[in-house]
Amino acid sequence: MIVIHFLLLAGVVYYFFKRNSVADKFLFWSAWLFRLAMGIAVGLIYTYYYNANDTWQFFEDAKILSTLARSNTVDYLKFLFTGNSDDAVWQALFYTQERSVFLVKFISVLALISGDSYWISTLYFSTISFLAAWLLFATVSRYFENAKLAAALAFLFFPSVVFWSSGLVKETLALAGIFWMSTIFLRFLKGEKVSLLQFIIGLLALWVAWNLKYYWAALFLVVLVTSAIVHLLQRFTLAKSFWWLVWSVLFVFICTIVSQVHPNFYFSRFLQVIVSNHDAFVQISKPQGLIHFYNLDATWWSMVINSPWALLSGLFRPWLGEASGFTGLMAAFENLFLLVLLLSNFFRKSWRTHYGLLLTAILVYVALLCVLLALSTPNLGTLSRYRVGFLPFFVFVIAYGNPLIEKIRQSTWHRHK
Repeated sequence: MIVIHFLLLAGVVYYFFKRNSVADKFLFWSAWLFRLAMGIAVGLIYTYYYNANDTWQFFEDAKILSTLARSNTVDYLKFLFTGNSDDAVWQALFYTQERSVFLVKFISVLALISGDSYWISTLYFSTISFLAAWLLFATVSRYFENAKLAAALAFLFFPSVVFWSSGLVKETLALAGIFWMSTIFLRFLKGEKVSLLQFIIGLLALWVAWNLKYYWAALFLVVLVTSAIVHLLQRFTLAKSFWWLVWSVLFVFICTIVSQVHPNFYFSRFLQVIVSNHDAFVQISKPQGLIHFYNLDATWWSMVINSPWALLSGLFRPWLGEASGFTGLMAAFENLFLLVLLLSNFFRKSWRTHYGLLLTAILVYVALLCVLLALSTPNLGTLSRYRVGFLPFFVFVIAYGNPLIEKIRQSTWHRHK
């Protein structure tokens, strides 16, 4: 069974390969196989290493739905499209939160066609993730000179990003949605035509990302819409000269509007939600695995003074001296690499950029999401998973044009010349 599905997926990926006229065959196929391996690794790690077992529990819930589909297809379809928390089926699931049930519905379709195979379902999820990542990689490589190596590192091969966006977890589909919207946005910025089908898929990607990781999607959407409007306004002289001021004002204005679309974003409770989540993680985590903040409470001043530490911790912790266990050490080595990559930027010959608007959008998204996640999720282990929502963009920013990456790129080019 698994061989049949693997060959089917290989056929789909091969069609995508030919349809997009991919030039770098080795990079393409190795990136796909790496995703598949990381998807399998997620299942194995949760089987033999982690105590928490949400990926397998998601699948057990999905099997409840696939069993329903085989016995009563009508009720199954009705639950997929109109089911709510009052349904007996919903109550029979282990995870009854809306975002978890949304994911379980997707997995149940794969469970149904795979004969309730976790591993086959994982291959499908990993492939969806890969295709979205490859489209973004290819778009970035086409639009930005000498960006292939940095884009490959950020979107195709960065270990924790690929690991946490390949298995049967929310991050896989959510990040695929973010990647697809990023691709559409880049095409828009570069004046490339966006087809109706691509736009519709973009809306679907936003819907998926919102239902799985609404805080990723909300911040991403605010940054994207703000940047798109400023890009259109830059044809006017005033907006072109003071685009950063226009961007800031618009960003605050759109944030105010978006704050009304979800109860957790209401200004009256936003800070309390952060603190409540923080306190819940503190209660269930070991002190040595936590980010310790200074008197964190639900006030703006407390958030501001703790934000620098949240940003530093979210980007670069755990450090080697505080990591424990195999996964902790791997995360620490990865963070050390990020720090080296960031510091090597200080040896740039020039800091000039032609992409001020895009760079601003990325940095604001990365910084704000990093701070919010670190404040509300101070457990370093959990944070290393949640941060994949911004990490690939951060990796690309510090890798593109980086003297260290440029040396590697040039030496590789001369070797193949």
